Amino acid sequence: MGAAFVRNLIVVPGVLLLAVSARAQADSTAVPMIDTPRAWEHVANAREFAAEDDHRDAVAAYLRALARDARLVADVAHEISFQKLWNEEHEKALFYFRRYFARHPDGVDRDVRKGLALALSWSGRQPQAVALYAELVAEEPGDGDARFGLGRSLIWDNRLHEGYTVLRGVERDFPAAAGPGREASEFLLSVLDGYPTHLDLRVDASWDSDDLDILRISPHGSVTVMRDKLLQIMPSLAIYRQPDQPDIRAPRLGAGFVTALAHNWALHAYAWYDMFRSSEPLFGGTDKLNWNRLGGDAWVTWLPVPRVRTDLGATSQAVETFAALDNHLHYEQVSLSGDWRFAPRWSANLTGMLATYSDGNDRSRARAALTWRRPGRWQIEAGPVLTYMDFAVPYPGGYWAPDWVRNGSVEAAISTRSRVMTYRLSGALGQEKELGSDSKTVGSVAGRVGWRFRPGWLGALEAGWSKSSFAPASGYSRTFASVSARALF
Repeated sequence: MGAAFVRNLIVVPGVLLLAVSARAQADSTAVPMIDTPRAWEHVANAREFAAEDDHRDAVAAYLRALARDARLVADVAHEISFQKLWNEEHEKALFYFRRYFARHPDGVDRDVRKGLALALSWSGRQPQAVALYAELVAEEPGDGDARFGLGRSLIWDNRLHEGYTVLRGVERDFPAAAGPGREASEFLLSVLDGYPTHLDLRVDASWDSDDLDILRISPHGSVTVMRDKLLQIMPSLAIYRQPDQPDIRAPRLGAGFVTALAHNWALHAYAWYDMFRSSEPLFGGTDKLNWNRLGGDAWVTWLPVPRVRTDLGATSQAVETFAALDNHLHYEQVSLSGDWRFAPRWSANLTGMLATYSDGNDRSRARAALTWRRPGRWQIEAGPVLTYMDFAVPYPGGYWAPDWVRNGSVEAAISTRSRVMTYRLSGALGQEKELGSDSKTVGSVAGRVGWRFRPGWLGALEAGWSKSSFAPASGYSRTFASVSARALF
């Protein structure tokens, strides 16, 4: 009897343990009970968060509602979509828009369709966005918001003429004080001030403290080809002057190509043919400068996730000093940079560059920046910047090439605009240290004013000064100025 009692002590609790374990496993895999009233309470909370522009908490509350009753997805998927969209989660916004559309096969509200078009555009899917916006405009030509969205997506799709035509129509048909009319005016001002345009006429001049003066005249043009790609024609003429030397003239034939490779990939590629000429030999030599060379600049942009951007680039450039041009010096460089906006007002940038010079020298350069941005009528940017540069062969002659140099600065910029004007003022202040030299205070200041003096034209004046040795290839301080006129047709 004692042995049986002992066996019962072992077996019976084991059976009980197995039963409890099985029950627990069953409970853990059981489908949660539907609680519709509680689900709608979460929806109400989500809408309160959304009204306060607290998009992250709004989405969390909506998802708690769906956990209580998944059948609500037909009612709130579009609301989740908008919250994801305002939180810059474009891919997830598209996912919920499509869930909503799948549950409403007989048609959906125009506002939801416009939301989908906006998500398509912001995610880089411009052809799809254009198609949906065009459909909305065809149904209701008086919908200014849809017309503005169509014009903006066309511009972002490199269809400059079509986009400009649509946006000008919105400007004409709607009051400029508010709504789509104001949005169209502000966007066109931004395009004319900084986007590729049909025509870009520029005159740039710089004066270095070693008496090197450079004047560059650049009449550039862009045209849409193959429906949504930009072909850019980029001739220019550069004139280099320095005391006791004959002028160097350098006409350039150049072209560029800009296209989207996918919704989150883009390519910019430029090539040119430089012809450097002098009327007399440089530095008392026997031969005039007569140097022709091919150069170029290209980079691929990738947006892997929201608020992250990476650029991989390569360039081939002549070194712009009299001694370097006389010796036909040039360099080839590869670069990689990454930008991460880790908070609404904060972003970080890391950039690395490696260059090889035609005289056998090598250069490495790195830059790290932390930037705080304040949006609004007066936009402010400020933050620290660290720059480091190192040459394999210090001071080989012909250009500034220190063993190493480092710069720590604080950079800041403030910009604002009116209905037809843009203003920007930027500056930097810091310390720069080169091997074998004392640390010195460096800085820069620059200003730009743009004026949209006609609907399709913007004129701009820009001027500035930089004491940092990083500014020109000669390592001296530089003063510069430019005047430009840009146009859309």
